[in-house]
Amino acid sequence: MSLFERVRRVPVTGAPSDALVDGPLRLGAALAGASAALVSMLVIALPEILAWVASPQSTVEWPRVLSVGSCIWLLANGARLSSGPATISLTPLLLTAVPLVVATMAARRVVVQLDTGRPRRLKGWGGLRRDVADVGLSFTASYAAVGLLVALAAARDPLHASLPGSVVGTAVVGAVSVLTALVIEFRGQLGSVAPGLADFLETRVPVHLRRAVVPGLWGAAAVFCAGLALSLVMVVTSLGRIGRLYDALGADPVGAVLLSLGQLMVLPNVALWAASWMAGTGFGLGAGSAITWSHSNPGLLPLIPGLGAVPAPGPLPAGLWLSVLLPVAAGGVVGWRALGVLARLSSWRAKAETAASACLVAALVLTLMMALAGGSLGAARLSGLGAPSLAFGAAVLGELLLGAGVVVCLSHLRAGRR
Repeated sequence: MSLFERVRRVPVTGAPSDALVDGPLRLGAALAGASAALVSMLVIALPEILAWVASPQSTVEWPRVLSVGSCIWLLANGARLSSGPATISLTPLLLTAVPLVVATMAARRVVVQLDTGRPRRLKGWGGLRRDVADVGLSFTASYAAVGLLVALAAARDPLHASLPGSVVGTAVVGAVSVLTALVIEFRGQLGSVAPGLADFLETRVPVHLRRAVVPGLWGAAAVFCAGLALSLVMVVTSLGRIGRLYDALGADPVGAVLLSLGQLMVLPNVALWAASWMAGTGFGLGAGSAITWSHSNPGLLPLIPGLGAVPAPGPLPAGLWLSVLLPVAAGGVVGWRALGVLARLSSWRAKAETAASACLVAALVLTLMMALAGGSLGAARLSGLGAPSLAFGAAVLGELLLGAGVVVCLSHLRAGRR
């Protein structure tokens, strides 16, 4: 018997079909991650390119314009930009939604190709599906690789991004996009992705805390929407001053549109700062500035038209502390939603624990959002914009607990009379 015949007669104990499937799946995930990064970067850089083409006052070459656009994409992914002594770390939250949405859509196209049978699982990782791990790592690594290449390409330009920050920021965006795609595809059923982890959470995490997640998100959304409404009211009531600042800039129509888009991208940041003002912790627009219930001290501000909505320096009208009732009302929403996940005749303790846990979830989400909403917009005075995230989280937690407690107590008393 020849050697070749002996090789052919050796039994195959592996799963060649799995090997054939895993390779293209990893490759597809890597290509999806890289393409998502490039597409979102082009979407963000497109307005700068169009402004350069349409503006008669353009004096720079198109590679520099593309470099600036790619740096703004890195900023949207959480990277820190530098230009001489100035540092820009203020992440425009609305702009961050662009790479997140594009990457999530790309990740979903890969996730839908996962095996629907009995997939192989990793040992010691909560039974995590191996194909899910492969897709997540490949997608995230390729997305972060594009971020690193873009940062390296712009490293010698006047405006450039931090290399470590570019890698970490793009990796986080890629990972969050994959997780979001998995949640959408598997409809939040963690047991089908990692049954061991699902069992661990079910046995170790109290049931009232698991029930509190959705009501807590409702509470965070209510506080954010209150801050957004206040920001829009201030803008509408200050349109005259904002218009005069636009006139003082003397920008052409293209530049004015681009400036307006840039200000729109930080609207969620401003909404969170307004929420901090309502909660009583205030916010600042640079070092040494503070805007609270009783006094406005914005300091010297750059010529940005949207800042015309900031209250004029000096004392503010009395009674503005009543705005704290809005976060308290959001706590009422949390309590109402928490009661909705429980039986009507549940004990007062169960209702109180669920509502308090929901308030804690809302406060944690808002604290994280506030930490992401602040940062630097230049040098010297503009090195610190935003609100104190920890102080804001503690204050809003107390206000949410107050509103939720009132709703829970009233509901329990009403149920007891029936």
